[in-house]
Amino acid sequence: MFKKIILAALIVTSAAFADFFSVGARAAANFGTAWGDDADDATWGVGFNAGVALKIDILPVITIIPGLEVDYRRMGGEQDYSTGVSDVSTDQTLGMWYLDIPVLARVKLIPMVFLEGGVAFSFNLSATMDYDETETSIATGETEKESGDMSYSKFVNTMDIGLIVGAGISLMDKLDVDFRLVLGLNSYMDETDEGYSLSMKHMRMQAGVIYWF
Repeated sequence: MFKKIILAALIVTSAAFADFFSVGARAAANFGTAWGDDADDATWGVGFNAGVALKIDILPVITIIPGLEVDYRRMGGEQDYSTGVSDVSTDQTLGMWYLDIPVLARVKLIPMVFLEGGVAFSFNLSATMDYDETETSIATGETEKESGDMSYSKFVNTMDIGLIVGAGISLMDKLDVDFRLVLGLNSYMDETDEGYSLSMKHMRMQAGVIYWF
């Protein structure tokens, strides 16, 4: 009898909490670049984002959504300079893997439309720089090309903090489509391999979907 009472209580409690909590899976496309004092030459790159989210209903129109996501950020850059003997042009692409912990507050404007905002705490897992370099002799006009890649993890800060603002549509009870802008609040890279000090912050636009189970 006692076991039946405990089992019934667990079922009732689980049902009650199910009304306030939902677990979802999120996937998004990342369109990223950099902003800041030293980001003039940064170009946009395409990455992706995938993970899980927890929806906690606080009020009928207010929801808290923490998450845990794997985030791949990709951006480009161009650099042109002269050595006095030759002109050098370099195209660079920086790819970075992060573990993201976003925490958002969502406000429903109407049943299908919502606004959301919050903060993302990101931890860098790795960074790789791909480059294509063309060197042209000023005297002869002859060109030499070089391509390669190198680990850039030692130049990238371990932690990145971003401000999130966004909006979305609930297409049905279990499917949300969201659009987010994430602005980095701290420089993700303090200096280059040449020792130059930098101020460059992440900027990402995300288009994603969340399926709630």
